[in-house]
Amino acid sequence: MTYLEIPAPRLALALGLIALAIGLSRLARLGLERDLGLGTVRAAVQLTAIGYGLRLLFAHPSPLAIFGLLALMTAVAAFTSTRRVPDGPGTRELFPYALVAILGGAAIAVLPMMLFVIRPKPWFDGRYVIPIGGMMLSSAMNVVAQVFERLFATARVERPVIEQALALGATPAQSVAPYMRAALRGALTPTINGLVTVGLVALPGMMTGQIVSGAAPEQAVRYQIVIMYQLVAVAAVSGYLAAAFARRLLFTSGARLRAEG
Repeated sequence: MTYLEIPAPRLALALGLIALAIGLSRLARLGLERDLGLGTVRAAVQLTAIGYGLRLLFAHPSPLAIFGLLALMTAVAAFTSTRRVPDGPGTRELFPYALVAILGGAAIAVLPMMLFVIRPKPWFDGRYVIPIGGMMLSSAMNVVAQVFERLFATARVERPVIEQALALGATPAQSVAPYMRAALRGALTPTINGLVTVGLVALPGMMTGQIVSGAAPEQAVRYQIVIMYQLVAVAAVSGYLAAAFARRLLFTSGARLRAEG
């Protein structure tokens, strides 16, 4: 069994779905028409470019090129995760912490699976490392962004409570512990929901893609199980690191809550 190709003229028909979304945005006066239009063009250009780039990379595999691409993806993920944190210290200060949190979570999830479970030859085979690494980086990016946004926003709102706890002798870690737990639970919830409903509510992208391309369903299922378990590890590790870094950034070296702004 082989996969069904989609010629360019038929691919263009998918634009009807975007037209539907734009029409509904205009009807409901959401003001999202421009964003939808730009997003449509960017998605098509970016995916087309990466498609041809991967084709070239797979034809001429190079460890330097593979890890260079992963490094670029990691940097973009870290930058993106710090862009919309209105109550945080700013992208320039947050970026290195986001980079470590995202890279730490993705590496812990991807490397052992490549070396001991999937075991491609060579172990850094771009056909496996890049798409799986991309999924892990995307998940880590979203978790880190959520943790940063929630913790810094909560610290601003609950500032009097935190300062009162510090005044009564609590350590910085103790004063923000409930808010850290809430932020981590919130960031982990989508991953947990996906874990407990996979196969019941939806067939995930990795599994769907393999089945469509002709892989045996039972093998597609095994790959998807690995992916889901990786996503859990990514969310847990990246979320924990982001929360720890956010707590560190909230306080001065003298254990005082940093001034707002």
